[in-house]
Amino acid sequence: MDEGLKQRLIGAFVLLALGVIFVPVLFESDYRNKVDRTTQIPPAPEVGSVVIAEPEPVPEIESAPPPEQMYSLSPAGATEGPAAVRDEAPGAAAAPAPVRTPDRDILDSKGVAKAWAVQVASFSEPERATALRDKLLDAGHPAFSRAGSGNLTRVYVGPKIDRHKAEQLKQELDRELQLQTMVVRFAP
Repeated sequence: MDEGLKQRLIGAFVLLALGVIFVPVLFESDYRNKVDRTTQIPPAPEVGSVVIAEPEPVPEIESAPPPEQMYSLSPAGATEGPAAVRDEAPGAAAAPAPVRTPDRDILDSKGVAKAWAVQVASFSEPERATALRDKLLDAGHPAFSRAGSGNLTRVYVGPKIDRHKAEQLKQELDRELQLQTMVVRFAP
């Protein structure tokens, strides 16, 4: 190939490349994206301090008794205290309820109530445990199930604070379901 032809072809390619690069710049007036530097965040509101007045007692309303008199643990079957209905003459001042200590220990060392539940059955298939639990719930019993050791899922009814009531519930469930249930300590 001739040396002059070679140079002309190289020059044509260079001009063509420059044209491809710079022609779009000539026809496009603003080829850069401009960044909008105005903020859309509103200014911070001014927060002033508010002074709240102390509450004033209303003379027509009696104040509540101290918590020691208002709330107390009573043994089962007690008919005295704030929850009991009293026959008093109208206008007579009610004597404050005595502070009672229960005759049985219902809280453990962690402050959790000692309670009892009736274990109805244990199943190796969780579906059967769920079906029995749902049947007991439909019958109005407070039933729940828990996965235990191994593959066993146990179904319980309860809990009851009083063991005697748990025993009565056990006998009722034994008659209803024709099963041998058992009373166990409830652990939350």
